[in-house]
Amino acid sequence: MSTRATYQIKTPLNTSTVYIHYDGYLSGAAEYFRDAIDLMRISGRQFLPCFLWANENAEMTKSHDWHGDTEYRYDLEKKAGIWSVVAYKRQSYDSDVFNVVYDGNLSNFVNEYATQKAA
Repeated sequence: MSTRATYQIKTPLNTSTVYIHYDGYLSGAAEYFRDAIDLMRISGRQFLPCFLWANENAEMTKSHDWHGDTEYRYDLEKKAGIWSVVAYKRQSYDSDVFNVVYDGNLSNFVNEYATQKAA
């Protein structure tokens, strides 16, 4: 499904934005985040390179606004050692207004929205 989204990852050194053309809705984003977190645990690397490596369709972009046709936006930031996420959904296709649909801990977001994989 072509539900486009951007993912802005903020660190003390910079802000990077990633675009993914597919599965940008909450459950799709939660799976992208879960895959990045799993790779972080294995590799010991930072979130941004793990997010890019774990999600083969992810590509760097200039900003949230660079892609005018996205339906979702995600802002990620590490606060007090814990990653948080703010998720935004476009109000409607003919609007540039995005409403907050989630604001909280990244792990909780993944637990709430990621689909369960078969054992």
